[in-house]
Amino acid sequence: MKHIGTFAIWYDTAVPGWVAVNEKQQQGFGTGAKGEREATRYALHEAFPQVTTAVDHLCTQHPEATSRAWAAAELLVMGHVLNPDPVEPDEVVRVRSQRRAASNHPYRLLRQPDGTLACDCPDFQRGGLALTGEAFVNQLLCKHLLAYWLACHLAWPLTKETPAPLHPKRSHAGRFRGRAVTAVGQNNLHQLVSSQAAAQYGNGQPVLPAHLTHYQAYIAYTQQRPFSQEKLLSWSLGR
Repeated sequence: MKHIGTFAIWYDTAVPGWVAVNEKQQQGFGTGAKGEREATRYALHEAFPQVTTAVDHLCTQHPEATSRAWAAAELLVMGHVLNPDPVEPDEVVRVRSQRRAASNHPYRLLRQPDGTLACDCPDFQRGGLALTGEAFVNQLLCKHLLAYWLACHLAWPLTKETPAPLHPKRSHAGRFRGRAVTAVGQNNLHQLVSSQAAAQYGNGQPVLPAHLTHYQAYIAYTQQRPFSQEKLLSWSLGR
């Protein structure tokens, strides 16, 4: 299962086929990779029209970029385009992989001496994609670079990645890579929350703007934060 905005997308064995569901509607699609792709794009169109308008325009101009462009849109709306590490002067942005999203080592986009960007993902290292046009002159592309291009084009805020938490005892001393932190008790488990952080799940991931209403409702009802986006949407759809 994955989530695009308010939509949950999964394979329904009873149909069988892929479905995209939110509180107001359910849409069914076919089986296999094509069905999953259609369900994902439907959810993107419904939940993030400004993103899909930009992707549709890009794909019209450059059909060869279609698969990477839609994958880039998914990365963007799922919060996988991250702020750069401030101690890395050549790093422009980091992007979590779709396949290894839980990894602590996202792909890095680095500024090159000629002004272009390079990504350390396998696709870019194999040569990536070259497009014509002023926006992409001399710039090889991959889905991670296209996700960053979409973020810039749409003025989309980058995700603030939460560093790995330290031991709770250290949190009380306020030592967290130089940032002020607060220890939050939840179900007898301590979690660290940056004093400057936006709304976050219990696992440290940021809450997307589209999910804030559900997030606030969950807290009001349970008096605690949901552990993850999956937990929040499962609760919301099950109410």
